[in-house]
Amino acid sequence: MNTKSLPTKNNLMKIKNSIRQSKEGQMLLEQKRMILEKELEQYEQKVKQLKSQGKALLEDAYHTLKIANVEIGMEDMIDISDGVKTDRSIDIKYKTIMGVEIPSIVPEENKVHIHYGLYQTTTTVDEVILKFAQVKHYILDLAQLENTIFRLNKAIEKVRRRANALKEIIIPADEKMAKEIQEILEENEKEEFVRLKKLKHRQMF
Repeated sequence: MNTKSLPTKNNLMKIKNSIRQSKEGQMLLEQKRMILEKELEQYEQKVKQLKSQGKALLEDAYHTLKIANVEIGMEDMIDISDGVKTDRSIDIKYKTIMGVEIPSIVPEENKVHIHYGLYQTTTTVDEVILKFAQVKHYILDLAQLENTIFRLNKAIEKVRRRANALKEIIIPADEKMAKEIQEILEENEKEEFVRLKKLKHRQMF
């Protein structure tokens, strides 16, 4: 048996208190959603700007690579690229925005180690190495921003569902129950008033 729905004054007070808390919770969730949406908009703008810059960066890097291929030959460039040590280390820290963990890649020192002999190479080869190092940082920055956007979208949807559940389901159900209990209590009070009036009337005769 659901004792919460029993028509008592104590239950009515509890339900009204629950409704008040639910409405406060809904308001806080709506505020959180708006803050997260504002953050999301800022990150989306950053991605748009970064992609615009990245397009020029990639085009410049590939153009420089083509020149280097012409200057020293594609086979030598392939030999140089085969000697590049793959760096898979990424230092990621997290910051929190309204309870959402946001990844933040810790910038590393932008050092380029020369792993090839200078004989029969040109300054263009050095430029290629430097520009593709910049491309690497661009890709990491873009990945960080897009991951942040994914996390914010997921959090916003979760907050929206919770707020809607309170607004559309929980609060209306509690308000309906409170109204029913209120009506029963008022009816009981009326019946009790009539009963006492009749009793008093009998006592007078």
